[in-house]
Amino acid sequence: MRWSRTIPALLLGAAMLIITACGGGTSGATADSPAGTSLRVADQLTVLETPLRLAGQDKNLPYSVTYSNFVGGPPMLQAFQAGKLDVGWIADAPLIFAQAARQKVVGIAAYATTNGSQLLLAAPGRHITTWADLKGKSVGYQKGTSLESVLLLGLQSAGLSLKDVKPVDLAATQLVQALQAGEVDSVITSQPLDSAYLAKNPTAPQIPVPGNNLALRTNFLIASESALKDPAKAAAIGDYVARFVKAVNWENSHVPEVSKATYVDQYKLPQALGERLLAAAGPSAFFALPGDLLPAQQNLADLFAQAGEIPSKVDTAAEFTSLYNATVLAAQGSAVRSSAVPTRGSSS
Repeated sequence: MRWSRTIPALLLGAAMLIITACGGGTSGATADSPAGTSLRVADQLTVLETPLRLAGQDKNLPYSVTYSNFVGGPPMLQAFQAGKLDVGWIADAPLIFAQAARQKVVGIAAYATTNGSQLLLAAPGRHITTWADLKGKSVGYQKGTSLESVLLLGLQSAGLSLKDVKPVDLAATQLVQALQAGEVDSVITSQPLDSAYLAKNPTAPQIPVPGNNLALRTNFLIASESALKDPAKAAAIGDYVARFVKAVNWENSHVPEVSKATYVDQYKLPQALGERLLAAAGPSAFFALPGDLLPAQQNLADLFAQAGEIPSKVDTAAEFTSLYNATVLAAQGSAVRSSAVPTRGSSS
């Protein structure tokens, strides 16, 4: 789970597993995507569906789309394994776990915000003001998600590992409550889930991971290898990717509308808070796969292997395909970046 400029990803744990039909339907066909072509798309609290709707990119689809909303990456990967999905949206850790399990899915597009949003939030009075202070202390996070990625990288920055702390595996939506109840010394979390806690505990230490790590800022579109081998589905996926790139571009220059549709309408939070959180994350930019992401993703995979979270070391280059790089280039309207460092305020 991870921050998205459209949906605060840590709120994903609040959702129930649901399956809904896309309202776009079918409206004709193309030579590459004949009538009857359908895509089964895995979403997480409409991270994909909402931007497409807001930007008008869900209109006149030449194929049908069925969305399934999941609570995080792990259950989504189970559905991919069962052959029930074609395309999905995940963060860094689930893609690593999928590769380690030899699942036949690959990253087909990637985009990142300018800044990361995850951090270590400590309870006041626990004497935790740096990552090094976590030694011997308890820390809550959800295993197998990007929250664990944050923990592993934060510990690495202090020369520590999971063996040096007391890990507590909790659902993302239970983390702040556990901190408030004094059940853990610290948690890995993100805005806006920590807003209520910080309002009551304004002196609580907030400790980001040093270096604004690229892997922690990146979100992926993934596809099953079987879908990519189907010419009709592969063409439909290319069209879907292009539409999503354009939708994210639109979001970058329409912050008030995004805040209203998500933070206000969906989560009943103040408009101003939503706009501040979106501004803090910064604009999103797509970049070529694998590009400069490889070192950060490989380091993260190595940390998961060292921690015993995956059975053995993996070569993360195999997680990605460059099949849709040209599609992303055309949709973004500027050179596909090899590293996701958009100019602040740009619409790239």
